[in-house]
Amino acid sequence: MDFSRAVAALRAALADSSRAQAAPDLLEQVLGLIRPSIGLAVPARSRNGAPAGPVAGWYGGLPGLPDGVPWPDHQGRPMTLLAQLDCAALAPLLGPEWMLPGSGTLLFFSDEWFHADFGADPGDDGCAVLHVPAGMPDRTAPPEATVIPALPLVAAAVLAAPDYAEPELAAVFSADAIRVMGLVAEIRDRLPTVRHRLLGWPDSPVTGPAGRRPLLALEAEQGTAWGELVGVSFWIDGSDLAAGRFSRVRRYLDVA
Repeated sequence: MDFSRAVAALRAALADSSRAQAAPDLLEQVLGLIRPSIGLAVPARSRNGAPAGPVAGWYGGLPGLPDGVPWPDHQGRPMTLLAQLDCAALAPLLGPEWMLPGSGTLLFFSDEWFHADFGADPGDDGCAVLHVPAGMPDRTAPPEATVIPALPLVAAAVLAAPDYAEPELAAVFSADAIRVMGLVAEIRDRLPTVRHRLLGWPDSPVTGPAGRRPLLALEAEQGTAWGELVGVSFWIDGSDLAAGRFSRVRRYLDVA
């Protein structure tokens, strides 16, 4: 992705917007908060049953864990693998904007029973994100583990815009809420809709754990039963993201 060119194209597309014309300073402020991200989706199948497009990861499945790395658990119960992402396949999509390891696989685990303690903020510790070498053989699931049938994921680079409720827009929102809501909604409507998103901003108007930014947001797919939950997202501290540390990632549950 040529991030600067993509933002410039979005700015040009908004030239006919009455909201943008009425608030050029606000427009530039929101555009300055645009982030690169990767949209992930389960692809349509070709005639021979193969995914229609290069596979950049998997929703569910079994993890490739190196010897000596235990299957993550929460209070003795094995977590569920929600997603596994191929860093080498994804990194070229964002080029210099890529903020994650350039190789290996990222594994996203979640407490299937949602019993983790939320504590004082919206996040909880019922998750684990592991960065492991690529090509590891699949680990057999331990007893009691829920295994989601593996679904391939294809990826595309997309822009992501903040919601009007983000703290970065709090000052202008308090001054002119209607104008901010209208312009932000129009900008978000002009960007692609994705089912799952890596990096960027959250698609739902949620406020994640304090001091953290979205890492991966997932919606339920085939083989997943979340009841009233409509999404599970993983959040990371900015300094941890820059350093490639995933030991303090927290989870947020989006309830309908």
